[in-house]
Amino acid sequence: MRSHTSSILHLTFATLALATATTACTESFADRCRREAREYTERECPRMEHQFVIMDSMTYADEPQGFTYHYRLTGDFDNPELLTQEVLDEFTAQMRQSLRENLSLRAYKERDFTFTYRYLSERTDSLVLEASFGPEDYK
Repeated sequence: MRSHTSSILHLTFATLALATATTACTESFADRCRREAREYTERECPRMEHQFVIMDSMTYADEPQGFTYHYRLTGDFDNPELLTQEVLDEFTAQMRQSLRENLSLRAYKERDFTFTYRYLSERTDSLVLEASFGPEDYK
């Protein structure tokens, strides 16, 4: 009886392992990106990026293919008088440069992803800044 039960358990585990391997092999790159964005959000967000910047989530989109990073401005940064067009333009230029230098995103850059950064005001829930960068910006 013990060997029969043991054989059934081995067969069950082998079947589960095969099903898991088959599922992993059939997951498309887009599905993997979607899953990774969801898992990152569940595991890491909300997260303080800076004293006055909170990352709320990361999402994946098929068109244009890429990630969107959702942030919330708080405290002193949540001030329309401080966030002049000149300040926002400089910040956008710094984001572009940072993206160019980011090696951890290489696999996505090689697939010509678009990276979008959205910053909302915590006080008004309005969009303060949205910047999108495609291959022409980081290659």
